[in-house]
Amino acid sequence: MYKKIVAGTDLSSTAKVATDRAHSLATKLGADLVIIHAGTEPGSTLEELAEGYGAEHVVAAGNPAEILLTETGRVGGDLLVVGSVGMSGARRFLLGSVPNKVSHHASTDILIVKTDPPRNEGGDYRSILVGTDGSPTAMRAVDMASSLASKLGINPTIVCAYQPPTEQELNAMRGDPDDPVAQWGAGKTSRETPEEFKWRIADASRAQDILDRAAEHSANHGVEAEVRAVEGHPAEALIGISESEDMDLIAVGSVGMSGAKRFMLGNVPHRISHHAPTDLLILHTS
Repeated sequence: MYKKIVAGTDLSSTAKVATDRAHSLATKLGADLVIIHAGTEPGSTLEELAEGYGAEHVVAAGNPAEILLTETGRVGGDLLVVGSVGMSGARRFLLGSVPNKVSHHASTDILIVKTDPPRNEGGDYRSILVGTDGSPTAMRAVDMASSLASKLGINPTIVCAYQPPTEQELNAMRGDPDDPVAQWGAGKTSRETPEEFKWRIADASRAQDILDRAAEHSANHGVEAEVRAVEGHPAEALIGISESEDMDLIAVGSVGMSGAKRFMLGNVPHRISHHAPTDLLILHTS
């Protein structure tokens, strides 16, 4: 799985929640840990923090998000851990500018740790919720999340949300020369699927077919997944289940590319990143 985990810190109490999580994962997975601080040399504070973790530390001046992205690539990190910042209402949190920018432009997996308030502080992950729509990239996310679940000794819960197109949407697209309605009817869920239908499944039976395949992917990694077909928008379904069942971690794949070493989040992982009630693992599947 992960060989080198990188965690960003501004040495605040909330950032320590994220670095503690990074250290816990590194210990569990047998990975090296690198702590990165963007700014001026903080003196012994960072050295003592890194020493307590048995980690390497890096200090670099510059924009924090850019430093995290650049230094993660330079040291060969394959997972970048950052903390969330800010609260909005009793059930939601908004990302600070650094984790938001990092999540959109990293070329590696990103773990956004809920730090204000923390979730399951100090403990190991006990549950992981995975979203899939059956597309190749989403199935890669299932494989990656299942591999992590196997290493952590937990069985994942895999959700496929189905949200049939409305009659209004179907009527609006019937004049399209590329005939997206025919694509939808053929059950295609790959990259040629119309943008309006990404992350959408026509009905419960198709969702169950996808979940059967997802369960097979998980079994290949030695874990027995619980699978669920849920009607509704995928982001809201994952957020709702995570919240109501006290899940520790949501895992989703990234969608879309922008430039040789950048990706832009698809609509679903973007929405979850801003509203998830728990930690979020964005798997770089593009």
